[in-house]
Amino acid sequence: MRTNFSQAKSWILSAINDIKRVKYSLKRKDFADVAFRSQFAVEKFNKAALNLLGVKVEKTHTPASILKSIILGEEIPINKESVKEILLKIINYSGLFEDEGVKTRYGISKEEMLMIPEQIYTSFEDIKQFILNLQKIVDLYLKFWNETFNINEIEFKELKILKKLNKKFKKWT
Repeated sequence: MRTNFSQAKSWILSAINDIKRVKYSLKRKDFADVAFRSQFAVEKFNKAALNLLGVKVEKTHTPASILKSIILGEEIPINKESVKEILLKIINYSGLFEDEGVKTRYGISKEEMLMIPEQIYTSFEDIKQFILNLQKIVDLYLKFWNETFNINEIEFKELKILKKLNKKFKKWT
């Protein structure tokens, strides 16, 4: 039987793998993949948060919206105001990714023609905000996991990899 933590850990590990792909795609200047993978990573981090809060997550591409309704609706009592503030910041930074979600995967219709992601995200400037928001979300989640659930690099070694990856993104911005 999977616990909330083991399910959340799986989401986090999957998100870390997406962030590794973001790094490689940045080097290759595959900006469409950067947009897609960063959006996908944030979605997975938000699903991990829902799991840690005891919320069963079904298939969704808008977990931040679910998280927001839970926090603002006080369905799950969060005792520390600082934790609530962290989650609200994460939700705010996640808005970009949820707004762009379908566009990063399928593109958009423009004048009855499909513009694929590779036509939309063609330069670093097109995805710079993705990288900035991703960095902020990772920093906030590291703080959230540690402060709320006492999850740190000692018990979850992959968080060290996540910190290193996040530092590497800072050179791009």
